[in-house]
Amino acid sequence: MVISCVAAALCAATAATQPKVTPAAPRVEIVVVPDGGIQPQAVVDAAGTIHLLYFKGEPAHGDLFYVRRAANAAAFSQPLRVNNQAGTAIASGSVRGGRIALGRNGYIYVAWNGAAPVERDSVSQNPMWYTRISARGIVDPQRAIGTHTRHLDGGGAVAADLNGNVHVVWHAAGEEDGETHRRIYVVSSTNDGARFGEETAFSTDGGNCGCCQLDALIDARGRLQVLYRSATGGVHRDATWLTIANGKATAPVTLQPWELPACPMTTFAMAEARDGIVAAWEMQQQVYTATLNADGRVASTPSPMTGTSVRKHPSIAINAAGDRLFAWTEGTAWARGGTVAWEFAIEAVNV
Repeated sequence: MVISCVAAALCAATAATQPKVTPAAPRVEIVVVPDGGIQPQAVVDAAGTIHLLYFKGEPAHGDLFYVRRAANAAAFSQPLRVNNQAGTAIASGSVRGGRIALGRNGYIYVAWNGAAPVERDSVSQNPMWYTRISARGIVDPQRAIGTHTRHLDGGGAVAADLNGNVHVVWHAAGEEDGETHRRIYVVSSTNDGARFGEETAFSTDGGNCGCCQLDALIDARGRLQVLYRSATGGVHRDATWLTIANGKATAPVTLQPWELPACPMTTFAMAEARDGIVAAWEMQQQVYTATLNADGRVASTPSPMTGTSVRKHPSIAINAAGDRLFAWTEGTAWARGGTVAWEFAIEAVNV
């Protein structure tokens, strides 16, 4: 991603302070990622501080950096390198890069696909790396999370809440090779990401599209929500939704079917609103969105963004008023940049 996540985060940070007088569009500020960084990921805390993660270096073996910017600040803080082992992050394909989440007591959590294999228990596998950053800016040494990372490819995710829960989520090979047998793996912490239990594997009845990113969040009721692209029969690349609670997963819900005999290298995005979970994803060079009702396990009919272009990498921000900002890239491709675009959905207000 180029700057769509930054635009979304800034909308959430600034629009929440506007008075409710008319349903005018919130302000969007376009900001260049510090130090020439790429693939930014951003979260905003309750005070309006933007926490930004970005990548620098060679696409196959670079580094992740973290900066923050307070609501009234003119510039970002000095960058902190997130990975203490140099060159262990990857940017190739725009689906395997770093992911960021905000937790309790100001903790920032980061997870990313490993750039190169490591030896663990006499097995060489690309790891799912994880670290956390304290409110004082202290970065923990990175550590490999989980043991089932064989054929790790499409990017994983990290999700956290304000109760000390942290989940790292990824997909990798199952007991049999092939993407139709891939499984989703989750490792969880209840003490602010200090310690994690063993990972749990969840079958998705058709596997996972091998090089597509998944996304995850913890909803207001503490359930882990996961979006991923299926690979049933090697041709059904459906946008799919899974809920995990108390160690058990619901039956997958198909959000939008897509028959394609190849991996499209797509990404997902989620944010929670008052009326449900707002999801976005790519299909056939367009970005679609739907609202998910986690209690009833139903989703609204997917709707596309206005206009047409080659669209990828959606991002979502929802401010305190309920306004929604959808951002995405246009014209990007392998080793080629593009432009950022966005669309608002303004919450109705009583004037």
